[in-house]
Amino acid sequence: MYVAKFEEAIYVLHCFHKKTQVTSKQDRAIAAVRYRAVVNARKEKK
Repeated sequence: MYVAKFEEAIYVLHCFHKKTQVTSKQDRAIAAVRYRAVVNARKEKK
């Protein structure tokens, strides 16, 4: 599970069932894109 914690909220960016020791590039990329979207949305809100 990938999460982003800010003062007013905790965002769950991505959840998946991990079957191996290595997290796939696709899962990391999904979380990264969603994190950037949250950060951008927070910037626009201010």
